[in-house]
Amino acid sequence: MGEKLTIYGITGLGLLFVPESRAHELANSNKALLTAKTWGEFKSLVSKELYEFYLTNSSYYEGPYEPEDGDCTPYDIPPETPFTPNDVVMYDELPANPEIEMSEWMPEEIQEKFGRKMRYDAMDMNVPDGEILVLDEEQMDEIVAELEKLGYECRRDDDLLMAGTTLDFDPDDYPWVEEEDEEEEEE
Repeated sequence: MGEKLTIYGITGLGLLFVPESRAHELANSNKALLTAKTWGEFKSLVSKELYEFYLTNSSYYEGPYEPEDGDCTPYDIPPETPFTPNDVVMYDELPANPEIEMSEWMPEEIQEKFGRKMRYDAMDMNVPDGEILVLDEEQMDEIVAELEKLGYECRRDDDLLMAGTTLDFDPDDYPWVEEEDEEEEEE
């Protein structure tokens, strides 16, 4: 892993360590979901990866789920199109799984000493593919010390991690795509 600045803290997913840039990317994406008014504004506020994830989940999207060349640009939704989180947020499919990502970048010696790997297991539900790294919250200080010995800079920021891993909103506070279409037809 190239990035050595790591944000850590307690979240609804347990103890997480996330590279700082990724922590900000996820938090900014969740904020954009709730504040963007148009697709153009949303696109300007999030990373390409997260934009394309939400783009392909939108009711407005008219392209293949996975374009052959991997480029969704030809299928962009017009920038002036109204944006609402109700159009793109699905709780059974998330754009990121930091608890899985952590198992991919965390040094193996830390994982072996302090963690255990598990897989999500569920029936009749979309579950992320990959192993989750579960770390004991009571060993947080020791994990930080070991990471710092390996050259990582660790900074605790529970709020930033919660902002990136939790999207708490009331769907009734936002329009639904069907409602927007009906309003346009009435005009």
